[in-house]
Amino acid sequence: MRQIFLMVLLVLATATGVPASAKDSVLRRPSEHLLLRRPLPDPTLASKTKSPITPEAVRDAVDARIRSLFVRAADPSTGRVTVTSAENAGLGYFTGHFAAMDSNRDSSLTYDEVKDFLDAQSPIEKPATIERPAIGDIQIIE
Repeated sequence: MRQIFLMVLLVLATATGVPASAKDSVLRRPSEHLLLRRPLPDPTLASKTKSPITPEAVRDAVDARIRSLFVRAADPSTGRVTVTSAENAGLGYFTGHFAAMDSNRDSSLTYDEVKDFLDAQSPIEKPATIERPAIGDIQIIE
């Protein structure tokens, strides 16, 4: 009876997949071929990086950044930027150039004042100032 019980126990142990050694364990290290496989590319990243870079796209990105900085620095009660609200938001550029941005001298900045000041600083808005000489003005020196 004892021998039959031990045989049934042995058959059940092998049938349920109990590992015989540490090599057969589920917790073993993955095979090398699994470690060398490349992960599948993320399709959401591909769509974000494939947009063409155009002057309009750059201008839109700059405008969005200006808007986000203005919203971050604006006092929620007035919707305007003051020196104190710009300092509290950590925007030293706004505090450093506050007098130049404040075109109407009312000690607060509107979005239009900030945008006009930063647009005047932008190389995208400025036309190229390189003057090319006329063909007849070129002198060949030998």
